Amino acid sequence: MNSPTFDFSTFIDAGRKAIAPAQKWNELALQGFERLARQQYAFAGDLLEFSVQEWQLLGTVRDLNELTARQMEIVSQLAEKTAQRSQDLVRAATEQQTQVSRWFDQAATEATRQAA
Repeated sequence: MNSPTFDFSTFIDAGRKAIAPAQKWNELALQGFERLARQQYAFAGDLLEFSVQEWQLLGTVRDLNELTARQMEIVSQLAEKTAQRSQDLVRAATEQQTQVSRWFDQAATEATRQAA
């Protein structure tokens, strides 16, 4: 009695093709998370720098008017950095959304082509 041999390479290839979309999704999600984490880390550094400058300022000024003026400078610098960070976050989110949409469209086209 002859029984056909099972082709493991076909089975493995089918498994790879089935898991490929999930792997790509995970890759895109990880890239987005990494960009977000880097942005948040940089913002935390900005806040830490601001706090250190405030503490140093308290030890160096002698006049209330000077303290207020220097605090306004420090706060305006932080506001500029924060505005830039928020613009960077919006840009990163937009780029990530575009990348995921492009990938999704390609995956849907590929699935439709294979189904036909």
